[in-house]
This record gives sequence, structure tokens and C-alpha cells, in this order.
Amino acid sequence: MEPSSVFFVKILRILAEKYSMGCTFEELTKLVTAVPNISKFTNNSAAERENQAKLLDALVLMNSEGYIFLNSDTDQSLITIKGLMAINSKILWN
Repeated sequence: MEPSSVFFVKILRILAEKYSMGCTFEELTKLVTAVPNISKFTNNSAAERENQAKLLDALVLMNSEGYIFLNSDTDQSLITIKGLMAINSKILWN
């Protein structure tokens, strides 16, 4: 996944907005799939599982590259300083 991809940036922006609390996988899935540029869930459970798998793959990759921190105990995702810098977040200036 390239840092310029819409999916990557959207995940980071959502996590930046929820900087102090983080986001659970379920919350993040709802927020990411609510965006028109990202594939949406359908009533089809197979499509839903596929979209969740794509999101999980992206989160694992972003975690391994240091853009986010995944807490497997709480199912929370938190953005890191590196992630904030990647999207030039205003949170860094506060």
C-alpha cells in the first residue's frame, strides 16, 4: 500500500480525528466504508467479510510500517506520530 492511496489516507485521517481514544475494528470498518471512494458494504455477508479482510490487511501493514498501533487485547487502532506526519495532521501543531 502506498502512502498516497485513498484507503491509506482515509484510515489515517479517521484515526487522527479519534486521536485520544482510538477506534475499534468495528468502528473503523463503519467509518471507512461510509466513504464514497471506498468500496461499500452490501447486504451480502461474503462481500462484508471480504471488505473487513481488506481493512484488516491494511491495518496490519500500517502497523508493521509504524503508521498506527494495533492493540490486539482491546481491538483498538491508534495513529502514531509517523502516521500523523504522513497526513500532515493539525494535531501535531497543538
